[in-house]
Amino acid sequence: MTKKKRSAAANAVMAALIVLILAAGVLGAGYLRGWFGDKDAAAVLTDARGIVNMTRGGVTYPVEGETPLRAGDVITCTPGGSAAVRIDGGSALAIGEQAVLSVKDAAPKRFDAELAGGELFAFVTGKGAAPVRIGFELGEIGIQDAVVSVSARTGAQTVDVFAGTAGGVAAGEEIYFTANGPAETAPIRIDTLNAFALTQLRAANTVTQTVFSNDELDALEARRKAEKEAASLAAMSEELSALDLACECTLEIRCDTILANYDKLETAKQEFVPDDGALLAAVKIPFAEGETAFDVTKRACEAYGLQLEYSWTPLYNSYYVEGIGHIYEFDCGSESGWMFKVNGWFPNYGPSSYVLADGDVVTWEYTCVGLGADLGGPVQ
Repeated sequence: MTKKKRSAAANAVMAALIVLILAAGVLGAGYLRGWFGDKDAAAVLTDARGIVNMTRGGVTYPVEGETPLRAGDVITCTPGGSAAVRIDGGSALAIGEQAVLSVKDAAPKRFDAELAGGELFAFVTGKGAAPVRIGFELGEIGIQDAVVSVSARTGAQTVDVFAGTAGGVAAGEEIYFTANGPAETAPIRIDTLNAFALTQLRAANTVTQTVFSNDELDALEARRKAEKEAASLAAMSEELSALDLACECTLEIRCDTILANYDKLETAKQEFVPDDGALLAAVKIPFAEGETAFDVTKRACEAYGLQLEYSWTPLYNSYYVEGIGHIYEFDCGSESGWMFKVNGWFPNYGPSSYVLADGDVVTWEYTCVGLGADLGGPVQ
């Protein structure tokens, strides 16, 4: 064989090896992520929000899309992350942030897992719903025809039953496990429910009746909001009393246009849109001479507990508001974002460049179409 032919043969062998290596990599990734052979899995991880990791076969990777579950899988939700498990027969789990769930059995007609941290809700209702067992450090709970939450904190775990009966615990009761004594049962107090529990109970109330109606949940949230606003306003009042704020303006923050473009809105952001479109109804905000529209916006958001994200834009020598109340630019289409106006006029410069006068009316509005055309543009 000539040198040229030997070289060609070697190149062919090398190319074949590269193809085999690439194929092995694809097959390995496909096995880990459940691309092959799991089409009819009895349990599927879905609706991952934020960062949710899967550990399978000793390999950890972020979850993308739906993932069929197997015995041995470990699901970890980071802070701000959440996910759901859909189980054959209609059962489901909602997994909260910082939860660590290890799957023990994902066979048809049964789901068995261990919760090592965080919180989850189990919805096991309806004819044919597969039974679910959730274990934790100090005990376990079997769930059939019930809505149950499990909270796994270090040294203490809690099981709340909101509908049906689970492990001998009736609806409306909570069983509390500690390392220092026997489990204790007590009535569930509505004021102990966190935001995750409120969201899941609303979902449960669409298919069954839990011990807390939506009216009761609404009243709790309204009370908490009022208490938070009162505390924020008291803190702001104390802080501002030491300042010379001789002026006052009116500030309002609205996203009404989203209601007319709901089909464009990212699903994860729907919970942040008020039914009336008002993130902040018109309020009076004190300010000092020389302060800007951005200054009073920031002050109001801090006072009323409204999330605000912004960045400095050197080109315009001004702050740019990216998001308010967890609603950001591009969340409702490619032309969407926040705009502000003062006394009905949309300035053609940034909010930290607009110096306010006593009595001004500042309004933040969310545009979805035409970069402000749906707010009465064109922008001047």
